[in-house]
Parts: sequence; structure tokens; C-alpha cells
Amino acid sequence: KQASQLIGLDPKILIAQAALETGWGKFIAKDRDGSSSCNLFNIKSTSPQHEPTVKIRTTEYIEDKHISITASFKKYDSIQHSFNDYVAFIKSNHRYKEALENAQDPKRYVDELQKAGYATDPDYANKIFSIYSSLG
Repeated sequence: KQASQLIGLDPKILIAQAALETGWGKFIAKDRDGSSSCNLFNIKSTSPQHEPTVKIRTTEYIEDKHISITASFKKYDSIQHSFNDYVAFIKSNHRYKEALENAQDPKRYVDELQKAGYATDPDYANKIFSIYSSLG
């Protein structure tokens, strides 16, 4: 709830996004030693040499074709840190300005996240919104 309040968002949207990103917690990225990355939003690392990361295989969509690549994702000390970084990431990246400006409208928020390139899956926003709608 705290993270969603900082964005002005219905908390169920963050639950839906984390559920999609992690398969309802079943597929949180793990380090080689099996320890959890606590990365609920699959935020990639932009400087793996300066922060803890995990490397995992992931699916990316390029021109609507999916490919499998290995990428570095941030590793957090806790789930709380994952939520805090998500808020900081969304608020500090100008490309998410439209999403933030539409945080009161859950469908528009996820549509704007997708437009801004949060994920490459062409159906990303619809998947999040479908989970969100199922939460009641």
C-alpha cells in the first residue's frame, strides 16, 4: 500500500504487475546460490558492475517475435527494497511521466507503462489489467 500511495495508484495494480512478472511469486529470479533476488518487478540492472544482480534467461519481444536472452536483473535485500526501487524507478524516469499522470486510471497507467517501454511484450498492459480485474 505504501508504494502505491507514493505513486497515487490502486495497490491491486502493483500486485497484478508483480504477479505477472513473477508468476504469482513462483518465478522470482534467483542467484546461482539459489538465493532470491527479491525483484518482484523484474527491473533490469543498468550497471551490473556497481550493484548486486542476478543473470537469468528471459524472453524479449522484438518486432512481435519472442527471443530468449540472458540479462542482468537487480538483486534486492528485501521485498520492501524491491517496492521502494520500483517507485524510485518509475518516478525518476521521464519516460514514465504519462503513466504517473494517469495513475488514478489503472488501465491507462498500465497502457502508458507499456508505451514507455517498461516491457517488450506487446500484450503486457492487457495481461496486467486482466490480473487486476480478476482481483475484484
